[in-house]
Amino acid sequence: MTPTDICNQALDILKEAEITNLENDNRPIVRWMRRNFDTSRDSLLSRYDWNFALQRVVLAASAEQPAFGWSHAFTIPHDCLRVLPVTVCGHSEGTPVRHEVEGACILTDASGPLKVRYVRRTEDYDRYPASFIEALAAYIAMKCGHWVTGKVSYVQVAQGLYREAIDVAWRIDAIEGTSPRAADDNWVAMR
Repeated sequence: MTPTDICNQALDILKEAEITNLENDNRPIVRWMRRNFDTSRDSLLSRYDWNFALQRVVLAASAEQPAFGWSHAFTIPHDCLRVLPVTVCGHSEGTPVRHEVEGACILTDASGPLKVRYVRRTEDYDRYPASFIEALAAYIAMKCGHWVTGKVSYVQVAQGLYREAIDVAWRIDAIEGTSPRAADDNWVAMR
């Protein structure tokens, strides 16, 4: 799977001619796809906690402290699209750590190391579930539909396909894994 393949699926929705190569074709629609593909991909990735795009990292405190308000700063990895709620143990069900995300840092009074989960930018398209690819293609079609076709009806078709595809993709993604657990309750496990 490549960006060209995903863009061709978007063009299929709009009943437009396929692209042979996203990098070398200079038609207006291909230039639009080149300009907007990465942003559209990252936008859709950052909207949900997609299992295939989640990453865990343990961050050490930065040597440079925040100017005011917080005691410590932790640099966010460069591929981070969205930081998930920060907890003491790093699990989503854990005890929250008071923090704020500012620029490329997580600011907090916690001394660290900080266990962080985040949605990352991933360009390994072969790892994308088919349901996500369908949602991304429909999202791109929805965004460029009027520009390409000049017809609102094609945009409406793309919107409907996008809503359906994102719903299916999110439901499939949500059932992977086990039920939440009380991650911070070590004393319960020791009893």
